[in-house]
Amino acid sequence: MLEEEIQPGVNFLESLGFEPVCSHHLLDQKGYLAGEDKSRLKDLHAMFRDKKIKAVLCARGGYGTHRILQELDYGLFSRNPKIVVGYSDITALLFALYKKSGMLTIHGPVLRICSRAKAEMRRCW
Repeated sequence: MLEEEIQPGVNFLESLGFEPVCSHHLLDQKGYLAGEDKSRLKDLHAMFRDKKIKAVLCARGGYGTHRILQELDYGLFSRNPKIVVGYSDITALLFALYKKSGMLTIHGPVLRICSRAKAEMRRCW
């Protein structure tokens, strides 16, 4: 994933008054995946451990998400519920969080799409 795809979305969220926190491995790549499975898993767990973070907005689709579902700490998610938003292959994560931790999730825009949304909003005004 390229930084230029993500930074506009981060800027957009900031313009709305949010304080985005980017995961340590956000820009990692391994072939067509967003980095190593262990790194993605570690980042997701870190987001849920951080009490200041109220929501997790996925950066983009998430092909490969199914590869970490068995390793997720569902107890951590149950103890620290947050808003989780994503779509496409992130849907597997959303369903797993709901089924195994009882957390409600949102099938909605990812950070990359927020970048495009800002451009579309400008055209409407």
